[in-house]
Amino acid sequence: MTMTNSRRVRLLSGAAAALLGGFAGTAAAAQAEGGSIDVSEVVVTATKQAVRLDKVPLSVSAYTPEAIEKRGIRDIRDVALQTPGVDIPNDGGGRSVQRVSIRGIESTAGAATAAVYIDDTPIQARNASINYSGSTIPYIFDLERIEVLRGPQGTLFGASSQGGAIRFITPTPSVTRYTAMARARASVVEDGDASYELGVAAGGPIVEDRLGFRASFLYRDEGGWIDRQDWQDPTERHSNVNSTESTVFRAALNFKPVDWMSIQPSLFYQNVKQNDRSPLYSACPDSLPLAPGFDPCPRGVADPDDGKFLSYSTIAQPGSDKFYLPSLKMVADKGPVTFTSVTSYLYRHVIQLNDATYNNDRVSLGNNWLFPVIPGRELQTYQNPDTEQRLFTQELRLASADPSARVRWTAGVYYSRSSLKSDLPITSAHYPDAYAIRFGRPLAATPFMVDGIHRYYGNENTIEKTLAAFGNVDVTLLEGLTLSVGARYSRDTIDFDIVERGVSYAGGISTAAGTLKEKPFTPRVALSWQQSEDTLVYGSYARGYRAGGVNKAVPDICEADLATLGIDGGNTYDSDKTDTYELGVKSALFERRVTFQASVFRTKWKDIQQQIRLPCAFSLVANTASAVSQGGDLSVSFRATDNLTLTAAVGYTDAEYEKTIIVGTSPLVFEGQSLGATPWTVNLAADYSFMAFGRDAFARAQYTSKSAEDGPYPYQNPMSSLYDPTRGGGYGTSQLDLRVGVDVTPLVTVEAYVENALNEVSYLSNAPTYIRGPLWLATAAKPRVIGIQATARY
Repeated sequence: MTMTNSRRVRLLSGAAAALLGGFAGTAAAAQAEGGSIDVSEVVVTATKQAVRLDKVPLSVSAYTPEAIEKRGIRDIRDVALQTPGVDIPNDGGGRSVQRVSIRGIESTAGAATAAVYIDDTPIQARNASINYSGSTIPYIFDLERIEVLRGPQGTLFGASSQGGAIRFITPTPSVTRYTAMARARASVVEDGDASYELGVAAGGPIVEDRLGFRASFLYRDEGGWIDRQDWQDPTERHSNVNSTESTVFRAALNFKPVDWMSIQPSLFYQNVKQNDRSPLYSACPDSLPLAPGFDPCPRGVADPDDGKFLSYSTIAQPGSDKFYLPSLKMVADKGPVTFTSVTSYLYRHVIQLNDATYNNDRVSLGNNWLFPVIPGRELQTYQNPDTEQRLFTQELRLASADPSARVRWTAGVYYSRSSLKSDLPITSAHYPDAYAIRFGRPLAATPFMVDGIHRYYGNENTIEKTLAAFGNVDVTLLEGLTLSVGARYSRDTIDFDIVERGVSYAGGISTAAGTLKEKPFTPRVALSWQQSEDTLVYGSYARGYRAGGVNKAVPDICEADLATLGIDGGNTYDSDKTDTYELGVKSALFERRVTFQASVFRTKWKDIQQQIRLPCAFSLVANTASAVSQGGDLSVSFRATDNLTLTAAVGYTDAEYEKTIIVGTSPLVFEGQSLGATPWTVNLAADYSFMAFGRDAFARAQYTSKSAEDGPYPYQNPMSSLYDPTRGGGYGTSQLDLRVGVDVTPLVTVEAYVENALNEVSYLSNAPTYIRGPLWLATAAKPRVIGIQATARY
């Protein structure tokens, strides 16, 4: 017997409504950032030493396994929704590529601005000249903890932690106790397909007190909700194309040959396959210049409010993002000093297919070729980015072992070698025919068309090496008063070799090669006062940086734009830096019924690496002006009764350029120009625990809102070469999530949940494909999801 998606929706809705109706107005017990334990019990390693969360003089959010389960956190977007000052900017195409913005520090170009760690290994990647794959992010399952560190972390975590760092901490295998967990989930998205998930994890001693293991496996199938119709072929229609399939596996050992030593080899594997990333067509020309009367969007344009998630891409745009991460951690903890060695190797392979039919011909042949038409022939232009990322890291560090000592310290050395190899072919077999129609003469066969069918083929090989020494000292000056001083000195080298062939280059070929060397220094100073057992006040200064990088050569068709704007299309750009001043307080009041942490900050971002989009539709990266980001964040938990806990997490960020820089006849950036940060992030939740049918039960209601950043942006400035009066500001989002659960046995919990219960499907991005162009592409928030989940723990 089969069941339609609408039928599934009604059944799941009915089940959820019955549970919600029976348990109306309820929510779960207090959490550390949403977990069922007091914050004073949460231990974090944000300082590379184990310290209680409420004693760390940093702005940190930590999510325990209990918090992750109760909050329904399954990926980085869920973390960003619930953490003040953190955002995941939309990539404009729906691909699972992630960029993390912390306190407004984020850029579409160059190295990452927020560090992402799995345990002690950084996994973020730069947006290189030909690398369109960005950074990968681990899926969340069987974690010991998630830590979000706001503010520069350059002293202990090195480059690309200008805005902060997010750390995914995996469990250490136990040598004394067996534990296991399993999770099964089924859900359906409004106007879309069903989703399924199954995860299992287990571990314990193989040899009591000497050898333990931990292994976990997760399979996730996320149903899509976007329909794709080939604009050239009315018979080619596909429903719910943007589905994903993910597999995650981790295995680890913990060998303790003696009580004071631990040797921990592990392997982390993840493979995410996306069926399609079709962007929504939110505006479309009424007809085509080359085929009058032909409607390229025959079913109308997308209207998420009406359940119309439509794309007219000519081809599917699948992608695969796979990585392996073997690592070896060794800890010797004997006497006054703890020694730690971490060795790791990341291999990541990303393959994509991107539809470029509506764009590449237009760039070369003019705006009339936005939708290319050659009678009797279906045309396709597509990119096939193929990227391999390899990263070897070795860190050795020593730390004082006595947390009560007057002087506590950490010192270490770090080495990394990363390579990025990217191949980018653009296939366009019809281009010679289109060229002949447009210009009335044939296109030279070679060297302009690579292999006869590729209008472009790019190859990039970049090798980065870092050697760094770092240290941090905490000195108790007076009882409760601690001075922390840290610094990191690095030697960075980038070797690059870029070769491009194609129709946009004179002679059909362009090369760029060379070396970039830098020696960044990142200090940190903090003064903290433990005013009482429950109150910590601190102030700090910290510097962060990200390494410089390289540009591919700008095509010859852009030379006129470069000359007009007076821009130097240089091969390299330098590192940029953030200097942040922060004041914060962490406290508990009324017998710890109220706990909170609050901070205010001001960040000066200098020599910003930013993408400069040229009118010719190509871009380059350059160091631009400085900017200031300032604001604050607040997290509060109020245990109103023994059963009811209310929480709020609020972040505010105001990030903009400080001054106008005129290059040629146009402002490169202008005073007051927004960096694009979400001004307000708000997360409100009510959790209630109770008894239902003689069993422990809980319910949770959570409301999340992100305000729109309305600019000003360059396209809103009449002086800018990118001025486009047809565009508006940014887009805000809001979402209400509901969740109820009951412990059907002491080991098994069953839950029903509704995500985006009000079905708020506002645009996340919406822009024309070129200045004042008739075709607009957009992405929208995921529609309402209704699901059930069962979790077993032993």
